[in-house]
Amino acid sequence: MKTLRLLSVLALLGVAACASMESQSEFLTGRRALLRGEPENALSYFDKVARTDPAFVAGSVSPQKSIWTYVGRAHYNSGRYDTARSAFEKALSYRNDDYVARLYLGLTLIRPSAPAAPANAFSLQEVIFALREGVEPKRVATLARGRGIAFDVTKESESQLRTAGADTFLLNELRSFRAESGKQRKSGDSRTVQGSKELSAGLSGLLEWLDYTVMHTPQGKFWDPSQEIRNQIAVSLKQTAAAPANWDAVIANVEWIGFQLEEESDRARRDESAERERMLRR
Repeated sequence: MKTLRLLSVLALLGVAACASMESQSEFLTGRRALLRGEPENALSYFDKVARTDPAFVAGSVSPQKSIWTYVGRAHYNSGRYDTARSAFEKALSYRNDDYVARLYLGLTLIRPSAPAAPANAFSLQEVIFALREGVEPKRVATLARGRGIAFDVTKESESQLRTAGADTFLLNELRSFRAESGKQRKSGDSRTVQGSKELSAGLSGLLEWLDYTVMHTPQGKFWDPSQEIRNQIAVSLKQTAAAPANWDAVIANVEWIGFQLEEESDRARRDESAERERMLRR
């Protein structure tokens, strides 16, 4: 009987390990799609992981984040800020120290409501695909003018669009198509006040995490060696605390921080691996 119970436990552990490996694979595929500027494609993978394992934590990427943070990022990059906010709130219900989720939760709260996009509006993924297929930026702008776009030109999406072949003319045109129809919320708006608190908490938490990582971990020397991210966090903290705050500048800078943190994790891992290989060759 004891042998049967042991075998049952081992079998269950084996199933759990396989499920965990599958979730990790799905997550990494979705993350690559997100970094390529394909939020809808990324969302299909993140949703699958979230349904299978809602408590999944992306342990292979630093700082560690809930799968719901990535679900929220995919919605955020697609311009669905209300849906993104719900995902970030869920992420924080699983990990209160998920400072990236808190950062983006703050962004969704201080952002003004975006105008409703037409049903057939171009997604970010569709615009990037057209550029990669060789469609001239001016032609893309003409098409987008006719159909509209369903995303904002953030720091992250701008980087992805430029990589795909967008020029300054196209980026300016896309911004004008997506111009806010409503007025920016006043500084005293309760949602903006809450957003400011979330941003400050997220920025402070990330700065503390970066300082600790750099000073007290073996991987620290590979993280933010130029201090560019930490300096930008310090600037954003001052901007957020200013009265009145320039929320357009805050949004742009905080989006840059979120994007750079995601890429810095990969850069640090590559640099650490390269140094290890150099040491082995000696």
